[in-house]
Amino acid sequence: MYITIKSIKKTLGKYIEYLDLYIGLPALFIFLFLFSFISFRFFSFIYLSVAVFMMLPINLSKKNRMYKVIILVFNYLFKSKEYSYFKTQKGSD
Repeated sequence: MYITIKSIKKTLGKYIEYLDLYIGLPALFIFLFLFSFISFRFFSFIYLSVAVFMMLPINLSKKNRMYKVIILVFNYLFKSKEYSYFKTQKGSD
């Protein structure tokens, strides 16, 4: 008899992970800090809209958030790339 679990990720319910809270709560506090100054209110709404966009779930795979996909894109674009070129001579096997 085997006992299986769906995921080993630590969750706070059906779709909320601890990593989401680690990113979402500081984003909320930064928004509140920016919103408290009158001259930064417009920028605080822009920041809030970007933060909410990053927390949207997408269906590329199970329970991914947009910030995870953007991190993967940046890792792919800026990783070190090593290319190897080997020139072969005609007639050699």
